[in-house]
Amino acid sequence: MTQFETLPLSATQANDDDIDPGFLVPDYGNVIPPFDEEIDPDFSVMPPYPDGVIPDRPYPEGPSYPPFYPPFFPTPMPCLFCNTNQWARGSIRFLNAATGYNAFTIYIDNRPVYSNLNFPELTRYQQISQGYHRFSVVGNGYTYVQKSMYVGDGMATIAVINSSTGLDLTSIADTTCPTPNANACFRVCNLAYYSGPVNTVIGNVYFNSTNFNQAASFSSMGSGTYTVNVARSAQPQNTLVSTTVTLRPGRTYTLYVLNWSPTPDTIQTLLVEDRRN
Repeated sequence: MTQFETLPLSATQANDDDIDPGFLVPDYGNVIPPFDEEIDPDFSVMPPYPDGVIPDRPYPEGPSYPPFYPPFFPTPMPCLFCNTNQWARGSIRFLNAATGYNAFTIYIDNRPVYSNLNFPELTRYQQISQGYHRFSVVGNGYTYVQKSMYVGDGMATIAVINSSTGLDLTSIADTTCPTPNANACFRVCNLAYYSGPVNTVIGNVYFNSTNFNQAASFSSMGSGTYTVNVARSAQPQNTLVSTTVTLRPGRTYTLYVLNWSPTPDTIQTLLVEDRRN
C-alpha cells in the first residue's frame, strides 16, 4: 500500500538569477576571518543533537555517535567554464534519493561542499573543473561510499541512491531540450531501487518500463496542467501515485521517482523544473 493516496510533487524552481560560479566562499587568502563573520551556510557544520540525544538510525552501518567535523574554511572549486548563462558548462548538483538514512555530508576531492543533505533534497548547480573527481558521502561518522566520477562539459545531477551494497552514486545528464512556442519538456528518471521498472503516464504521453537508474528522453509537451500517474511495471494496473503538475512554457521538467521506504510499493515523486536558456 502507498503511504498517501496522492503525493504532491515538490518543485525546485529555477529562478532568473545567475548560476553561482563555483563552490564559493569569501576569498580570504591567507587571512583567517574573525569568528563573528558568517560563513556560507551551505558549508555549515551540523550542530550537536539537542540534549545529547542521538536520533534512531534505521540501519546499523557505522558508529552510532554523531560525527565530529573540525572547523574548515572551504576553498573555491576551480571553474573551467565560468559564465553567466543558465546553461553553465561543467555544472553539477546533488540529489539525496536514498531512503532509510540520515542526512549526508558531501565531499569532493576530500573537501566538504554540502552538509545536512536530507532526503529528498536537491542542491543548486555549482561549477567544477572538467575531469575526474573523487566524491564521498559521509553520515553519522561513517563514510558510506567513495567514488571517482567524471565531470564533463555539460550539466549533471549526481544522486545518492540505494543499492545492493548500501549506497551508490550515479550521474544523470541534464541535457537540453528544444522548447518552441508555448511548449515545455518533460522526462522521467527512476531512482526507486526497491520498485524496479516503473510506468508513468502524463496526459497522452507514456513512459513505460523506465528501469532503475535510468532517465528517459525528454518529450516536448504543451504547457498547462496535467495528471501524472505512476505504477510499477510489474503491476501496471495498480497506480501508486496520482497527482497534478503544471508545466510552464520554455522550461524543462524531470520527474524523479523515489522510494520513501525500502519496499516495492512505497513510491513518491519529486518534480524538478529548470530553465535552460
